[in-house]
Amino acid sequence: MTMTYGQNPHSEAEQRIFAERAQRLAQPPEVPVSGETIGLVVLVLGVERYGVDVRFVQDVQPLDAVTPLPHVPPFWAGLVGLRGHIYPLLDLRNYLGLPARGSTGKENSETAAGRVALVAARGVEVGLLVDDVLEVRQVLKSEIGPSLIDATGPAPTLTMGVTPDLLTVLNIEVLLADTRLTVQGV
Repeated sequence: MTMTYGQNPHSEAEQRIFAERAQRLAQPPEVPVSGETIGLVVLVLGVERYGVDVRFVQDVQPLDAVTPLPHVPPFWAGLVGLRGHIYPLLDLRNYLGLPARGSTGKENSETAAGRVALVAARGVEVGLLVDDVLEVRQVLKSEIGPSLIDATGPAPTLTMGVTPDLLTVLNIEVLLADTRLTVQGV
């Protein structure tokens, strides 16, 4: 049998079988998930990543304009307009005691403006100022381990735990119930 470059030595039936096999093998394997899962929206603050239960996230938008508010704690960035409504904007980085924006050297021009993750729990709606929102992913609840709290980390009740890849899971209900977030009129 003499073949020249570009000739296929297989019959059409064989080629079809090979194509079907290649298509099946190109699909990611389906791993059966056993146990209860939680959907997490992954928020980025500098080099840190935080997960928020997807049930509490109403919307994610690029940060447009912030209207500053006088006489409020520094973790309040101001007010932001989303979907025709005005919401208070919590600077999550400042609230959690993380280094100021730009001090990590990891920010880039695409995320320099930041994003707003609108969250709601217990009748309270707040925009969270974050650097970026990466993805929504499913995590087994059984894989969420105890929090790795240090002196600079959030309060233990604010975190539900940490995933094996070190994603800190925030408890939005506890966050929005924090009495320090309440601003009294003057």
